[in-house]
Amino acid sequence: MSDNIKHKTVTIAEAAQKASHNAFRRYGFSQREILARWPDIVGAALADCSMPERLTFDRSEKRGGTLYIRVQGSMVPELQHYEAIVIERINSYYGYQAVERFIYRHGPVPMRNRKIKRSSPSLTDSQEKFVKEQIEGVKNAELQRALFQLGCEVLGTEKHRETKTISRFTRRGMGRQKTE
Repeated sequence: MSDNIKHKTVTIAEAAQKASHNAFRRYGFSQREILARWPDIVGAALADCSMPERLTFDRSEKRGGTLYIRVQGSMVPELQHYEAIVIERINSYYGYQAVERFIYRHGPVPMRNRKIKRSSPSLTDSQEKFVKEQIEGVKNAELQRALFQLGCEVLGTEKHRETKTISRFTRRGMGRQKTE
């Protein structure tokens, strides 16, 4: 018994989109991209303290909806200041007059994962020499470069020890002597 059933492999992104489609539609988001692109729409500073919760429409209309936004702390006046610009950006994203007004709700907003640019660590000459001595036996140049960078990151997190000049009181008539 052989059935000619063709099975198509599905990517994880497609499977997740199909699984989450009903959940997003329940909250009024016909597309989940509005949630994913929220930082692009309002900017990184406002996205860190706000997030869209749901989009509702009148029963007869599919235009001019109300977007409920959860806002953390006292950032509501800031969002109100930029409300017209944000509504314009959302509507241009959807391609039609999807949002007409906002309703703000206070509450905690989850942290977004943003990549933080860090400067490369600065090492002293002795620390750099120590790292080079540790990796001098490695033959592969790419591995050696990666190990050197790792060593710089590890040693760069340690605080540099500076010698302090201590002022010590000595015998009478000698005054204070400085020692290191």
